[in-house]
Amino acid sequence: MNEFSDPTNSTQLLEVAGLKVHFPVRSGFLGKTSGVVHAVDGVSFSMRRGETLGLVGESGSGKSTLGKAIMRLVDPTAGSVTVNGDDITHLDRKALKPYRRHVQMVFQDPYSSLNPRIPVGRIVAEALKVHGLKTGNEARDIVADIFRKVGLRASDMQKFANEFSGGQRQRIGIARALVLKPSLIVADEAVSALDVSVQAQVVNLFADLQAEFNLSYLFIAHDLSIIAQVCDRIAVMYLGQIVEIASRHEIFSAPRHPYTRSLLDSIPAATPDARRAERLLLDQDIPSAVNPPSGCRFRTRCPMATPECARTSPEMKPMTESHSVACLKT
Repeated sequence: MNEFSDPTNSTQLLEVAGLKVHFPVRSGFLGKTSGVVHAVDGVSFSMRRGETLGLVGESGSGKSTLGKAIMRLVDPTAGSVTVNGDDITHLDRKALKPYRRHVQMVFQDPYSSLNPRIPVGRIVAEALKVHGLKTGNEARDIVADIFRKVGLRASDMQKFANEFSGGQRQRIGIARALVLKPSLIVADEAVSALDVSVQAQVVNLFADLQAEFNLSYLFIAHDLSIIAQVCDRIAVMYLGQIVEIASRHEIFSAPRHPYTRSLLDSIPAATPDARRAERLLLDQDIPSAVNPPSGCRFRTRCPMATPECARTSPEMKPMTESHSVACLKT
């Protein structure tokens, strides 16, 4: 495949089907495989063009690995990833190059993702050079314009990463992702390392850029208060699997999976209310992805679990046109 499909010819942008990412666990002097980490284990969902889909869950649920698999930064074990109608699951490095223009990533740590030895303007311009789009003065003009759009000055292009605050570094990361005019940006915990006041600025920036460039976002986060501000739909992930997916309104007003309810109940409340005593708060750590529980993976922490939950793995079933859940008790 030499050319990637026209990103404007369909409302369907991303299709993930039965995606699995397993990592071998090696031990001993010879490095023999002693187990498998089921980081992502049968995930399916789709995204429309111009949509923001939130992906939430505890640390260790597989959110970042899923994002990297969509970016092809890690190779899927099974399943497929289709972008703009093209299956990119098994493309080699050369064939992936056109795809990289349409799908970009904003990383969690805005400092470690920037080369400290290169001026930030060159970091952002590097993508234009790699894809053979622009060089020289033309590239500098494009980068200067992108810097202004993300709230930086053109003069900042000559500075190095250590000369910026955390929020400014994240703006540079967003500029790097934006310079190729992608269709989809995977934002992996893009605001979690920032101060609360700076988080609000970056969240507003994401919204402004989406309106201007018709971007789609896969917004990975563990903070539901952030997700509530930016996402059209929300997918809840637990131990490598999506357990519930619905519109933002349905997730916050009528969650159906007990894990989703526990995440919502864990949000700190400014003032106590009458429902506080009824909150479902989890008091155990997430199980190991090397040896996940049989049946429903949430059953070891679920107050609704029955013996059937240990025998049967729940399948995703629609509750409404836009709301699906994987639970035997709903």
